[in-house]
Amino acid sequence: METGKRIATVIIDDSKEAIFTLQGFLELMPDIEIIGTASNSAKAIKLITELSPDLVFLDIEMPGKTGFELLNELDKTMQQRHFKVIFHTAYDKYTLQALREAAFDFILKPPRESELKGVIQRFRNQSAFSSNSVIKRPNISSSQMAALPTNTGLQFIPKSEIVYVECQKTNMGLRSVWAATLNNQHSVKLRSNTKASDIINYLGEENFIPLSQSVIANITFVNLIEYKTQECYLFPPFDSKPIKISRQYMAALKEKFDVI
Repeated sequence: METGKRIATVIIDDSKEAIFTLQGFLELMPDIEIIGTASNSAKAIKLITELSPDLVFLDIEMPGKTGFELLNELDKTMQQRHFKVIFHTAYDKYTLQALREAAFDFILKPPRESELKGVIQRFRNQSAFSSNSVIKRPNISSSQMAALPTNTGLQFIPKSEIVYVECQKTNMGLRSVWAATLNNQHSVKLRSNTKASDIINYLGEENFIPLSQSVIANITFVNLIEYKTQECYLFPPFDSKPIKISRQYMAALKEKFDVI
């Protein structure tokens, strides 16, 4: 989405009253352009396919198809999801599943104006960031930089831009290599003989925590850790798959944050 462009928005809800309420809030925001509403799944799929919105407010409990089922059907027909989804529902029991469906956000009915403003501002900030081809860095001290060894040299990256570092299989699983994922969604592969202990030394223990033997995450990007499944979810757009936390690292994490 281009910087300065209004956010093309679609609202999908089987309740016309819910659509009216949400539309009333959104129309007060100059950033938003509501290009369509739908109260059933067939019309919703047609709207999204034909109008290519930037943002979709999607109800979860609807007759015929749930919001999750509707989204899965769209994903099967589209090469790439070109819009962000904000699930909205009267039930908070869907929070975890919404995260698993890579939702941009999740809000409860009835919506609050302040909450909606915050969500839209976050969407605008992320869209503006991803659309910029040149990233301007502020003045950063050497202690805030990480010098990551690659096969060709040292890659200097602000620690705050590193989301997580993951050990990945290569060459049909014959060997593994660590790779750092950055907040612009680019990846930097580290030198093949790099170990987990080396990475902690490069990044420091203040903000970076091991979640397993193969993942070290920047705590500022951690959104949710579920006790029952011991799965960790990062903030969008890095929430497409949960990170399984092993027991020993879960215990260390609780100790770090004084959680009983």
